[in-house]
Amino acid sequence: MKHKIFIFNLILVSSIFANNKDIPVELPTSTIVSDYIEGEKLQGSKNIIIIKKSDIEGKGYTSISEILDDIPSISVGKSGWGEIDIRGQGVDQAAKNIQVMVDGAPITTLVNHPFQTNYNVIPVAQIERIEIIPGGGAVLYGNGASGGVINISTNLKKIEKPITELGYEYSDNNKKRYFVNAGTKITEKLNLQLNFSKDDEDLYFVDTYRKSDYFSGGLNYKISDKQNISLKYSKFNEKGQFIKNISKNNLLTFGKNYKPSFRTVTIGVDEKGQRIQERRRGYLASTRESEMYNINYNYQLTEKLRIIVDGFKDKGYFTNNNDEDKKMNQETLGTKIKLDYYYGEKNNLLLGIDYHLQKADLRYFDYIRKKNDKGNDIKNNEGKVVYVAKELNFNYERNVKALFFLNKFVYKDFEFTQGVRQDITNWNFEKNANDGKGADNREVKNQAYELSSAWLYRDVGRIYARYERGFTGPDGVQISDRIYEAGNRVYKKTDAEDEIFDMYEIGLRDYLLGSTVNLTAFYTKTDNQLNRLSVKNSQNQLEYRSMNLLKTNRYGVEASFYQKFGKFSFEESYSWLKGKTNYNSKGDKFIAEGNKIDWEDSGLKKVPEHNIVLRVSYDFTKNIAGGIIYKYSGGYNNYLKKSEREQDSLVRSNTVTDVVLSYSNNYGITLYGGINNIFNEEYYSYISDGFATVIPSDRRTLFVGFKYKL
Repeated sequence: MKHKIFIFNLILVSSIFANNKDIPVELPTSTIVSDYIEGEKLQGSKNIIIIKKSDIEGKGYTSISEILDDIPSISVGKSGWGEIDIRGQGVDQAAKNIQVMVDGAPITTLVNHPFQTNYNVIPVAQIERIEIIPGGGAVLYGNGASGGVINISTNLKKIEKPITELGYEYSDNNKKRYFVNAGTKITEKLNLQLNFSKDDEDLYFVDTYRKSDYFSGGLNYKISDKQNISLKYSKFNEKGQFIKNISKNNLLTFGKNYKPSFRTVTIGVDEKGQRIQERRRGYLASTRESEMYNINYNYQLTEKLRIIVDGFKDKGYFTNNNDEDKKMNQETLGTKIKLDYYYGEKNNLLLGIDYHLQKADLRYFDYIRKKNDKGNDIKNNEGKVVYVAKELNFNYERNVKALFFLNKFVYKDFEFTQGVRQDITNWNFEKNANDGKGADNREVKNQAYELSSAWLYRDVGRIYARYERGFTGPDGVQISDRIYEAGNRVYKKTDAEDEIFDMYEIGLRDYLLGSTVNLTAFYTKTDNQLNRLSVKNSQNQLEYRSMNLLKTNRYGVEASFYQKFGKFSFEESYSWLKGKTNYNSKGDKFIAEGNKIDWEDSGLKKVPEHNIVLRVSYDFTKNIAGGIIYKYSGGYNNYLKKSEREQDSLVRSNTVTDVVLSYSNNYGITLYGGINNIFNEEYYSYISDGFATVIPSDRRTLFVGFKYKL
């Protein structure tokens, strides 16, 4: 009932101001100005979502995940711990069909098993801007862009304009944030920017927490009026403890006071071959370290030709398990070279070369009984079974080389783009697991295409249509099959194909009836969806294979509106996401041969069909402003298997309302505060299959903060 009243009042106020001719109406710009050349080239045929620093500050956000989760077409955490899902990819697909960048350098995870990760590696205080390309960008970004691309810009992105500021924020659920940013012009040509942030927060359950610190620094040197070079470095450290698995019954019984039961953990073997063990509670450790190096060179060779060179390196590890010794180490090294050429009056050709090498490895010990040649246990002098440490390792390497071009041709009021990308991907893996071992490699060549047209029917209005062919290759788990050879379990490269996505989109941008309008309708299909399945071979032995047995159609509508009437501003955004999965011809044949899969179509799994975000802001005075944010997240199917249907069919919807208030003066001081989830809505931000695992979301939370900017 509360959300219906809120919507009614919002519409009523909007109508009053829309029809009051005495109130001045401000026409917002409809031109998208991207921080990245890729976004600049796509802006004619995509409704790119821009989240500015002013949209983030003073709202009580504590992570990138919280910011993104306020975009209707994006879900964070519903399809898996920390996963970002754009345009309804759904469970098992979201982690693969996304590209995440920081200042133009990719940080997308190479492998999400056995440990999942999230992308909260940049503190909120250091984010200047987030650009989201929903559903596409394959020509410019390559593999895994069918869900979309997220480009996170820190204040190092525009180091030519150094800033100096400091701030502090506190919320009554014991979350604290500090930051200091110091920038200066050393000379007329040399700029320096240094940043430090520290986050310290208690999580929902007792004895759970997250502590992190982040340092970054950069130099920008203006070589001449036509060329400059910048060097950037950042380091992120996180230490935390959290609960990922809790039953609904335990949650209702113990609430925030729930503690995982104790478990016995083996940490080594002594000189007598006996296990060294400790008793620990079953908390999961959230540890992470990431070091990033970036170099950027820009050279305006002529009035119509410029070259952009980016080099990057990202190295670190992450873990979210109950054993801190098990860490997924990751490293990315690469470069992007782009040649931007204008010909004719408005025509443009972008040529590019991409190269990057990604590595990931996980090493740990399993402690097993020592056996003799006959397979019997070996015992020591005291008659006790002897144990030995067996090293297990999982090594992955992916090397990508790509060439691409994107051409824009303008004729009168029409704009056309054509793009092609050629990728060569080399995979190598080595696995030594308890259930088998093996090493192999694989090379795959793939292409992406783009065709679009736009009609600029007036200065602030355009209609566009686009087609894109994208692809997503196997991840680190899917790249290998665990099969039987001569009675032994071994890992071999998979024969599965890269998923091919055909993406169709039409859109509108305009200023109509006192409102900026962004409308998008899309349809995406893949006829060879890739899934990991357990199947039995001809000897009735269980194998794990990556197979292209399904086809999935996804479609939806995205809409956003903005109005400003005097001191009032209104924003309304909505997404409708729908989809359907069936067997393709290979799947039909697979089932006809007598194979069984416990699966049925239930629509997209863990994808809310309807999402709404409404915002109202009011400038009380020149220095004081306030606002209300209303968010509705629809229910979603939470099952894929027939066996789960009765107990786990639909997760209910939820509504959350936030209020904010801020004060700023001419001396650079800003004070702000607010209440998130003011009506204390109780809901779960993640529910696993069968409702066995639930993660409750934050209840009503008060936050306050200040910022001082020189």
